[in-house]
Amino acid sequence: MPTDSTPRFRMSPERLAELFAAVRALLLESGYERLTFDAVAARARTSKATLYRHWGGNKSSLVMAALTHQRPALPDYAAAASLDEVFAQMARADRLPARDLRMGFMLLHTASTDPEFAIALRTEIIVPVVNELAAVFEAAADRGEIVRDTPLFQRLAHLILADLAFSPLIGGREDNAVSRQELFRTIIRPALSFIDHSDS
Repeated sequence: MPTDSTPRFRMSPERLAELFAAVRALLLESGYERLTFDAVAARARTSKATLYRHWGGNKSSLVMAALTHQRPALPDYAAAASLDEVFAQMARADRLPARDLRMGFMLLHTASTDPEFAIALRTEIIVPVVNELAAVFEAAADRGEIVRDTPLFQRLAHLILADLAFSPLIGGREDNAVSRQELFRTIIRPALSFIDHSDS
């Protein structure tokens, strides 16, 4: 008889949001290694048994649930007329808050020492964002704007994600519209093969 492994939460959406907020706060305060179910239960004012019932003592699953809960998706660029229009919209987008950057560095540090967590991080956090970014290039190829090169699109998506995460640290300047425009103008756009329709 098949079983459904999806957790069935008895708590309300509001309480669940409070629980996940507690997990994220503890991650920033003490890091993944020191985060415990006892600490989460105390901060979220719930029982440890409730946490174990839903996540079976799997800390990685609990953390991933907290990180992916109601996370914002990339803006819908489907209505954009050109890739340059998409780049302009991306450049104007809100920059990542310092809190999110700290969380990102902490998660990458954990992934470097915990292979199981690294797999979960890639599967639940990184790959979905990379696929969303790569889809922007696939859509441009569908419009006949650029030559389709799916492996390149994936690599460029990785590059954009890494630049958003690390440029403030490596370059010593904050991520803003100007720095993103420079990334698209000097690296991303020249890497793509645009199709010339002037003779058509």
